[in-house]
Amino acid sequence: MTPVGYNFNANKSSYRAKDHGGKQRRIIIFTTLTIALLAILYFWTSDSGKEKATVKGKEKYVSLSPTPDQFKNSSILNTKKTAVVETEKKEEEEEYKLIPDTRSFPKMEAVFNKAKSAYVQEDYAMTRKLCYQILDSRKVPDGNVLWQKTVKLLGEANTQILFSDYPFPEKKINYHIQSNDGLRKIAMKHNTSVETVQRSNNMKLTDFNVQLGKTFNIYVGKWEILISKSRRKLYLFDDKKLFKVYSIGIGKQDRTPTGIFKTGGKRKKPDWYSPTGKIPYGNPKNVLGTRWIRLIPNGKTSRAISGLGIHGTWVPESIGKAESNGCLRLLNKDVEELFAILPNERKPVPVTIIK
Repeated sequence: MTPVGYNFNANKSSYRAKDHGGKQRRIIIFTTLTIALLAILYFWTSDSGKEKATVKGKEKYVSLSPTPDQFKNSSILNTKKTAVVETEKKEEEEEYKLIPDTRSFPKMEAVFNKAKSAYVQEDYAMTRKLCYQILDSRKVPDGNVLWQKTVKLLGEANTQILFSDYPFPEKKINYHIQSNDGLRKIAMKHNTSVETVQRSNNMKLTDFNVQLGKTFNIYVGKWEILISKSRRKLYLFDDKKLFKVYSIGIGKQDRTPTGIFKTGGKRKKPDWYSPTGKIPYGNPKNVLGTRWIRLIPNGKTSRAISGLGIHGTWVPESIGKAESNGCLRLLNKDVEELFAILPNERKPVPVTIIK
């Protein structure tokens, strides 16, 4: 009887055949696993609910976040991940342009059309509600044309509510004038500005008189500003909800700092204290436009930062570009509106500047 044992003679043909078959099986298993892994990665990083764009020939995906806290922590406002196209010129001449997202969102577009119809009918409360329905769904990326149209319409509806006697119990209160009341005192008490109180009660901007016993219609806001350098946008929030978006210009050579700030003094027809001295308002060399809003370092932001502010410009084509000495530029009409919304320096508004 032949004893049972193991044969380790690799030179035999039968062994070579078995070894060759084993290699084939291992190759097939490895290839199958690799394909499966790639498929999982592909579906995991698919563009569902995201914006697809190209940065210097590379694809990037950016997600939408609708609240200020989410914006701060979101990759959509991170310079390394934001979808931009950079020129090969010097940094001060660079223009950052979002790659348009032209995808269609039929259900959300139907909601937008309802919002637009409501605006035409001067139903600003319904316009606002429908616009927030689109934004809060988080289905439409902020680079999409529909998102941009929505925030534009939302901003128009919100300012119509704010600067008129339009009834809006959700944010407005009826305030009965008391003895020793004045416009400034009333504005400070309700975290608003004198100009907003005047405009929301059909008063002339030159009229500072208040009558005892009269009832004022006052919008009570809880303001916050987020500025994205890479997006070239200023996002104004009221009580954590997006109120309006403004296009901005920033500092050349990365002179606009990032950090936490708060609003300080506000000036109409501001003089410009340039490195060479004071340049009065009206002088062609004064670059500040029609309004100035000072920004003061706050939190852990270095107190060495000074002279920073938000102001207008006489050069509208500089909006969207990096051409200032470090401040944030808005169109004159936009900075005048923002100036009217924000309270004075005794009621500072938090401002966050990110890349």
